[in-house]
Amino acid sequence: MDTGILYQTEAWVIALLLFVLMLISSFIGKVAGNHIRKKNPEEEKTTETSSLIALLFFLLAFTFSMSSDRYDSRRKIVVEESNIIGTAILRSDLYPDSTRALFRKDFKDYVETRISYYEVGPNVKGILKADSLSQVISSKLWKRATKLSKDPANLAATQQMIPALNDLIDVTTSRLSGEKAKVPESILVMLFFLSMIIAFYSGYSEGLKGKIDWLVQIGFCLLVSLVILFTLDLDRPRRGFVNLDVPNQTIIGLRNNFK
Repeated sequence: MDTGILYQTEAWVIALLLFVLMLISSFIGKVAGNHIRKKNPEEEKTTETSSLIALLFFLLAFTFSMSSDRYDSRRKIVVEESNIIGTAILRSDLYPDSTRALFRKDFKDYVETRISYYEVGPNVKGILKADSLSQVISSKLWKRATKLSKDPANLAATQQMIPALNDLIDVTTSRLSGEKAKVPESILVMLFFLSMIIAFYSGYSEGLKGKIDWLVQIGFCLLVSLVILFTLDLDRPRRGFVNLDVPNQTIIGLRNNFK
């Protein structure tokens, strides 16, 4: 889960800090460029930064795409889980009324644990507790279904319920694994340092020319910071601007099966 220092810090704080550091790097680069220009005023000096900027934006696009794909996968898993739980609940109707009531009681508890699994937010202990509780309930459902499978009278119901419970157990593992899969911190750290280095060289190049367009520099730093902000935000579905609240409504809607 989100145990690294980078992921424990809010995305907007990281983006703001990067923006400020890039501006400072640009200023330091400008001062260095001015110093070199004044030291050798007659020598014409130019520094090409377009290739470095192109490299930075390529890496930003690659990282954003990676983060976006992971978010889309998480969204699909939530909807898939909702469908699987709903199917299992409906298949409990294949059993006699007394057995059906027991299944529906456990399914109701299971739905509540899956709802709380998301509602606990970024609380790691709460996430693991809700996941552990859902595993206990799913194990209880599985044991009941396997026990009933020994009765030939429940053959048809068992043939339908066992695959549904198997999918129900598997999808919880997929969902937890999907949340653990994030953009590696090493890539993000590399982007941060690369952004500051390119900001430095951009300011340095302008300093060699004896002038710097701060509007362009600020715009460049702001654009890079915004891209990284939304890259981080997509990779944190439990908080931030982009989350899984809407897909999770499909699981909350399963409560209607017990009214």
